[in-house]
Order: sequence, then C-alpha cells, then structure tokens
Amino acid sequence: MALDKLQVAQMLHTMTLIREFDERAIQLRVAGKIYGAVHPYVGQEAVAVGVCSNLTVSDRVTSTHRGHGHCIARGVDVKGMMAEIYGRSTGSCRGKGGSMHIADLSKGMLGANGIVGGGPPLICGTALAAKLKGTGGVSVGFFGDGASNQGTTLESMNLASVWNLPAIFVAENNGYAESTASTWSVASDNIADRAAGFGMPGVIVDGFDFFAVHEAASEAIARARERGGPTLIEMKFTRHAGGRRRRDRAPHHRPGR
Repeated sequence: MALDKLQVAQMLHTMTLIREFDERAIQLRVAGKIYGAVHPYVGQEAVAVGVCSNLTVSDRVTSTHRGHGHCIARGVDVKGMMAEIYGRSTGSCRGKGGSMHIADLSKGMLGANGIVGGGPPLICGTALAAKLKGTGGVSVGFFGDGASNQGTTLESMNLASVWNLPAIFVAENNGYAESTASTWSVASDNIADRAAGFGMPGVIVDGFDFFAVHEAASEAIARARERGGPTLIEMKFTRHAGGRRRRDRAPHHRPGR
C-alpha cells in the first residue's frame, strides 16, 4: 500500500507520541509517582505503527506486557492510558488493569497481557469469528522472543494454519525476554524459521525500518483478508529500555507517606 506525505506525517506523529508517552511514564515511575510496573515500548515504535496502520476498525489486536505502543498505535486514548497506569477510576480499565493490562474493545484492542504468550490464543478466537461471519477482519497477535517458546504461541500458530485463519503473528524480537537473552533461550537463529513447521509464510523484518515493517504487514494482512491464511512476521531490533530494573525502581515508600 503506497503512502502519501500526509499519511507518513500522521504515522510519524503517532510514533513520536508513543516515545513521549513512555518517556514520561518512566520519569513518573522513577520519581515514585506511579506504583507498580511500567514496561516501556521505547525504540519499538516503528513496529506498532507500521503494523497497526494497515488495520481497520473491524480488526483485532492482542498485546504483550510491553503494550503501550500497541495501544496508542491502535488509537486508545492516551489520557485514559495514563490514568490507568496511575490506578485511577478514569483509566481505560477503570484503574483495575494497570500498565500491563490496558484494553479498549471499542478500538479493537483486546488488551495488553501480563501472561507471556497469552495473546496468540485470543487472536485465533477473533480470527475464527471474523472468518465465520465473513467480516473480512483480521487479527494480529504481538508477542516477544520469550513467548516464542511458549506452548500457547506454538499451538496457536498450528491451529491458525489448520483452520486457515486470518491471523498475523508478530514476533517482536528485541533480544531479551525480561533479562534473558534470546541467543541463550531460542534454539533457532530466526523465530520466523519456525513458520515452515506450521505451513505458513515466515518473514524477517528490520524492526527499526518503518517502511519495511509497513510493507511486510501490508502484504500479510492483505493475504489474510483474501483467505490466504496466517503469517508469522519476526521484527528484529534492540530493546532500548527495560522495566522494573533495580536502577529504574522508584524509592521504596507507601502511598500517603
């Protein structure tokens, strides 16, 4: 799908918004203004925007514990997101989900997920619903290199192929599953190579290259809409910021003190 200057400018704005949102969240966490975990998406903005900019209102997305970028790229209100991180009743999930469980069904965002590998099974359900109803909708499941080893993820890819579902599996390989390097925990050099075992295309993309991400996602999503079945896309990049690392932790004190 060709992009004009206005579309590129809008997508750059969204990527910038994701970066500024997460940098602010990190500052507030370190200052002790936010209690609980904050897992930033810093450095991965091109993936969320490059993929989600190809989606329509009828499509569905599942995220990871590092899901702020996916939520913003899907159009979730940033004020509601920040309120959610603060645990306020005005938050996206009324303050009950926090950073790792932000959702907005009206935007097709089924939610960030603190369970590693928790998203892929969900997109099989929504993709099956879209297929049976004939809506033309697709479902995208983002997951990390750690989740690539989870049975839930592997079983979901197999099921998606067996049922020929309009599902896109996006592996965000940022080099680390929390604090474990993927070079230690992933047997194959490329997560995308596993796609052959499930009878689906496997694509490797430079996750820092927005246009490469957008093109790969556009092709996979178009294929899914045309009943071509699922695709596994591996986005390779480097994580710029962690989450709950000791040096990032806020001073230990209780609310109200």
